[in-house]
Amino acid sequence: MYLIVWLNGEIMKRDPIHQFLRNPDNKAKLFMGITGAMVMTTFLIVIGTIILILILVGIIHF
Repeated sequence: MYLIVWLNGEIMKRDPIHQFLRNPDNKAKLFMGITGAMVMTTFLIVIGTIILILILVGIIHF
C-alpha cells in the first residue's frame, strides 16, 4: 500500500508498513502479536473440536 504525497510539486511514494517495520522493536511487537493470535486461534479450534466430538458421541446433550 502506497501513499502518494505531493511535496514541492513532486510525487513521493511512502510505504507506511515498511517504515513501521524498519524499527526492530516494532518487528518484535508485530511478531509477538501475530504469534499470540495464532496460539489463541489454535486453542479455540481445539476446544471447539473437542466439544463437537463430545456432542456427536452423545456425552453432551442439548
